Amino acid sequence: MSQSVRDGDLIAVYGLLRAGQSGFARFGLAGAFEARGPCRIPGLLYDLGDYPGLVGGPGQVRGELFAVRNALVMPRLDAFEDYWPGDKSRTRYERRRLTLAQPEGLEAWVYVWVCPLTGARAIPSGDWLAR
Repeated sequence: MSQSVRDGDLIAVYGLLRAGQSGFARFGLAGAFEARGPCRIPGLLYDLGDYPGLVGGPGQVRGELFAVRNALVMPRLDAFEDYWPGDKSRTRYERRRLTLAQPEGLEAWVYVWVCPLTGARAIPSGDWLAR
């Protein structure tokens, strides 16, 4: 499976890349992404201090769904998310294609936390903004 994000692909975000958050503004995502509405991402959400981490599990995480208008932004987002496909020792998140819980059946790119959760607090609501 290709790890390349193309224009038109869907991406689901759940933390600092949500509209109105610092990462969204920092990377000019209003121009690079087209809003598609709220979504639910399968998994569990953890508070890692200044940012959240999504991991696999039986829950659902509240997010926002976007269509990528300009995939040239993705290398900068990957670096922001500490996703380094060629260097697993530096990688904290992996960008993966997941099937969303809502809208049901859609696939989207999602950054998934891949490091230990030592000291992390679960966010039972699955919503970073309502923690």
